[in-house]
Amino acid sequence: MKKAVTIKSIAEQLGLSRNTVAKALNGQYVPEATREKVFNKAKELNYKSLNASHISVGKKRYKILLVSGKPLINFNYFIPLVKGVENECFENGYDFFQYTYNSNETPFSRFADHVTDVKADGIVAIECFDKNFIGKLVNLKIPVCFCDFTASDFKTDSKFDIIGTDNEKSISDIVKMLHYEHKIKRFTFVGDRKHCRSFYERYRGMRMGIIGFSGSHSIENDILCNDESFPYGNPDAIKTEILKLSHKPECFICCNDFVARNVINALKTIGMKVPENILVVGFDNVPDAVALSPGITSFSIDKEFIGKEMIRTLVHRIENPSIPSRIITLKTKLILRESTNRQR
Repeated sequence: MKKAVTIKSIAEQLGLSRNTVAKALNGQYVPEATREKVFNKAKELNYKSLNASHISVGKKRYKILLVSGKPLINFNYFIPLVKGVENECFENGYDFFQYTYNSNETPFSRFADHVTDVKADGIVAIECFDKNFIGKLVNLKIPVCFCDFTASDFKTDSKFDIIGTDNEKSISDIVKMLHYEHKIKRFTFVGDRKHCRSFYERYRGMRMGIIGFSGSHSIENDILCNDESFPYGNPDAIKTEILKLSHKPECFICCNDFVARNVINALKTIGMKVPENILVVGFDNVPDAVALSPGITSFSIDKEFIGKEMIRTLVHRIENPSIPSRIITLKTKLILRESTNRQR
């Protein structure tokens, strides 16, 4: 009886480790020359487990460029997201490059030359919210997948994809929950709603939640300062804005956890306790949400999964360039903590 061909026998004939051969046959990253050598030998030996589910020889090694519109200083959010991008590229054998674009220092033509120099097949864009930059980027006619997007109206014939989270429904639901469970009626949003699409959706979600329980709200009851000129990281600055409010908020809905933590610090200097006197809600579920007391009620996002999904979505567009533009919305998970844990 003819002896069955195994990964071990392929490895022995090629002088490779079983681990390397297994990776090649299962679509994990190995050098392209090694992958081709393994597949040719597997075919030659009639390796029975070689089937259509395996990645074939000659699989396109895409060149992926990650561009960010500013330095990624929010490490708690962006490190796992970029890790997801890198891992998905590595696992599929794609070449990965990074570029930080500063419109004040770098002419777009220099960035466009870089795209050409690296021969990018596709671009993933993070923290790219400037409408003019987005317009020039999509006009390069290279497939693009954005993580979040501009809050401004944007129209183009170019096709691209956006990965986002379920911001509007998430905030609307918790506003209604806090109203029905704790009789909260007066909400205040904190954050620049025009910073990006996700912040605008969170603001709109708060307004929709208030409408949902037949409440009323005025924009004068919010802290919506432009984040290019207002220091949301400074509790004293936030305190000043809180004291200007004409109504007395019962709950602050914050654009993210970073702002929520500084709102809590600002409230402490006013002598207001969270959650005894007032409630606070954040978003993103970064370590800042749990690092100090009180823990911040927030919405968990699988940031590494977002990074991976950006690459999968981008590759699908590279291979199917004519499909319509898509907005892919990922669900969030509510994490209840002390900042909204008031007894009925």
